[in-house]
Amino acid sequence: MKRYTLLFFVGLFLIPGNMKGQSSVDTRIAVNSTTDANTFAVIICNENYKHEENVPFAKNDGEVFKIYCQKTLGIPERNIRFISDATLNEMNYEIDWLEGVLNAYDGEARAIIYYSGHGMPDESSKEAYLLPVDGYSRSTSSGLSTKSLYARLKAMNTNNIIVFLDACFSGTKRDGKMLASARGTAMKAKKDPVGDNTVVFSAAQGDETAFPYKSKQHGMFTYFLLEKMQESGGCTTMGELCNYVTKEVKKNSYLENSKPQNPSITVSANNANWKNWKFASVPAKKYETRTIASAKPATTSTSIPTQAPAQTTSRPTTNSAASAAPASVDNATLSNLINQGKAAMRTMNYDSAKRFFTQAANQGSIEANYQLGLLYSNSNYDGYNRPTATSYFLKAANANHVDAMYQAGMMYLGRDNYTAKTWFNRAAEKGHQQAEAQLEQLGVKKNNNPVYDVYSGF
Repeated sequence: MKRYTLLFFVGLFLIPGNMKGQSSVDTRIAVNSTTDANTFAVIICNENYKHEENVPFAKNDGEVFKIYCQKTLGIPERNIRFISDATLNEMNYEIDWLEGVLNAYDGEARAIIYYSGHGMPDESSKEAYLLPVDGYSRSTSSGLSTKSLYARLKAMNTNNIIVFLDACFSGTKRDGKMLASARGTAMKAKKDPVGDNTVVFSAAQGDETAFPYKSKQHGMFTYFLLEKMQESGGCTTMGELCNYVTKEVKKNSYLENSKPQNPSITVSANNANWKNWKFASVPAKKYETRTIASAKPATTSTSIPTQAPAQTTSRPTTNSAASAAPASVDNATLSNLINQGKAAMRTMNYDSAKRFFTQAANQGSIEANYQLGLLYSNSNYDGYNRPTATSYFLKAANANHVDAMYQAGMMYLGRDNYTAKTWFNRAAEKGHQQAEAQLEQLGVKKNNNPVYDVYSGF
């Protein structure tokens, strides 16, 4: 009989500032020497909802899972479709893309689908739905039916599709509270059948909640999924992955949230071999350290008022006066303020970060405006405010801050795709690779300049 001992220890220890709130799965990445050119991935992370509460850490979930797909599993970047804050049309478009590419490979490719965001139940039919960022939890027509999704996957020309859903379908949110549509009590959604070619890993069962792992800045389910990928170098079977994630989530959910969370597997009765399916065929032998840092400071400066500017326009401007810096600006002082703000961000001391960045912004720093945008778009910050974040990104972007141009595009993506494409185009002209990738996913092609033609995507 196994014996377990509980030890209680009271002590004092110090955590270095650059380690607080930073998970090892985010920074220590297994790197595979092989390339898996026949695997394709669709990654959707919905954090910032228009009509519902946001999903903490969903964006970080998706971004880090993408890194593991590239680095640890060896999937080429062009084989990965990543979209943050997806609308229903965008979600359907990515599934259409996956169907097309699997057909093109004539059954010789496999697929991975990852989703982090809200799920919701239909209270009358008990069917489950994935909720786009522009969806309403009271309206199932605005969601993506898992029943329909699984039927589409079943018909795809492949023998191997692995689906990960860091969402729950009980009507609860990651914080355990209810979605707007719920009646006040969690309910059990039906498990929809899957084809012989599909295995679905879900973060929680029945009427449970898919909780966050706040200290790791991930969903609980995603964190242990990444941890198993990390420690195995990507070479793990689905059976091993299932056992590890289920065991760890079950234990840590009680420790972190004092509530149960039991991941579940949905598989066809005819799929007797699913436990032997593997991620990578060979394990990664090397590890690299990923530095989580803010963008490099811009070379130009501008002054702004103490409060965030009103968002009067969403279109890029060409007024060069916006980048003129006051003559009295002390660059050394600005650099020091920004560095102190970044240090405060790393330790999650958001109020101090806001104070340092605001002081720098008031003295004419474009970089400080960009950093304030990052602060207000951080769902961990109590003062999280998307419109305020957008205003700061626009201020920096209109003063030619390239990363701010990209972030401005991300703010509008799924809400005003014309403006999003315009900002992605501006950033892509200056060589921003993520902006280029977003334009490609939006159907915008390069022209011969090689500046992007925004209008070619319509």
